[in-house]
Amino acid sequence: MKLPMIRGLKIIREFDPWRSKLCTCPHKFTLNPYTGCAHGCLYCYARSYIKDFTRVRLKDKLLQRVLSDLNRIPKGALISMSESSDPYTPPEHRIGVTRKVIQAILSKGFRLLIVTKSDLVVRDEDLLSSGNAAVSITITTINDELARRLEPGAPPPSRRIDAVKKLTSAGVPVTVRIDPIIPFLNDSSEDLSELVEEVANAGALQVTTSTYKARWDSLRRLSTAFPAIKDKLYDAYVERGVRVGGYFYLPPEVRLRYLLIVLPHN
Repeated sequence: MKLPMIRGLKIIREFDPWRSKLCTCPHKFTLNPYTGCAHGCLYCYARSYIKDFTRVRLKDKLLQRVLSDLNRIPKGALISMSESSDPYTPPEHRIGVTRKVIQAILSKGFRLLIVTKSDLVVRDEDLLSSGNAAVSITITTINDELARRLEPGAPPPSRRIDAVKKLTSAGVPVTVRIDPIIPFLNDSSEDLSELVEEVANAGALQVTTSTYKARWDSLRRLSTAFPAIKDKLYDAYVERGVRVGGYFYLPPEVRLRYLLIVLPHN
């Protein structure tokens, strides 16, 4: 049953992505401390609808607005941080506002899910291990060199796997997202199986995965960076794929084949 929307929130939002029937997420709230992200991921869908996305901006009066919103949402609610810009985007190294937001959320008894592809999250293991928190770390490939080309501003996968080890050793529940799987780039069954094994050995409690959903702008970025697969990508997505809203998806049988590479390991 859909809950009534809470009005008057300033920065924390109820997560309802375009009221999509495809979304299977439980009811939760989302908070993005920053607008934009400096990880520069070529496949990023948020770059399609947030202007000047690669220029990172701290939200105006962030802590004041967060504290106000925390008084309006149900106690014990789940807050996910972040859905469209990484809470540990590179400027966080010097700004440190994500840590302050975590303190505010956990001190008031809310549940918190951190979604990131940065090992900087280890900095806050003291807060996360003492509150009702979990971390989801995105790792798209086991190959550091490929990751540098796909996600030029993000830490290499080897450091993210190390972050899984450190967080789990500190008692923080960690899941890993192998997301997205992109045909002809990071879809090798051997590499995916190796990645699943690595994160399982590091202590991850769960692995989730999904395939790349294409938009025209991200297809252009990938085709420019990897010209050898341009025609294959356009054929797989534009010619043979499925159009849902503003996105191109792989045909269902192809998506299923990729998902089954990861599924048996769970």
